[in-house]
Amino acid sequence: MSARGAARRGGGYDRPSPRGNFELWSWFFMRISGVLLMFLALYHLLWWNLIVGVHHLSADMVRERWTNPFWRLFNVALISFAMLHGLNGARYSIEDYVRSPGARTAVKTVVYTLVLASLAIGVYALLTFNPDIPRIR
Repeated sequence: MSARGAARRGGGYDRPSPRGNFELWSWFFMRISGVLLMFLALYHLLWWNLIVGVHHLSADMVRERWTNPFWRLFNVALISFAMLHGLNGARYSIEDYVRSPGARTAVKTVVYTLVLASLAIGVYALLTFNPDIPRIR
């Protein structure tokens, strides 16, 4: 049977079986998180560097802003999207450049562990910070 005939009948070429929809969702996540990161990071940079100015930035100003739950969640979203977007990009690079399956697994394990541990520590710090504790002078 010719390739054209097999394609018309729905059979024919053997395709590699997809790994579920993970790659599709990963692709969508990269696009959506990239757009969200543009807005979140640009706002963060413009606010703290141009509007407030680094010369006026102080721990008291940060403490005051963190009393509002919205800004805590804003920072959690910023760190979460940034770290997961970077992790997904690292996963793409590891898949492309590390040829040996054993080495690929080892590199992914190290990268995933470092990124996810950093993300957990960052989110924990953002959510458990208590601005009401008096600081030591």
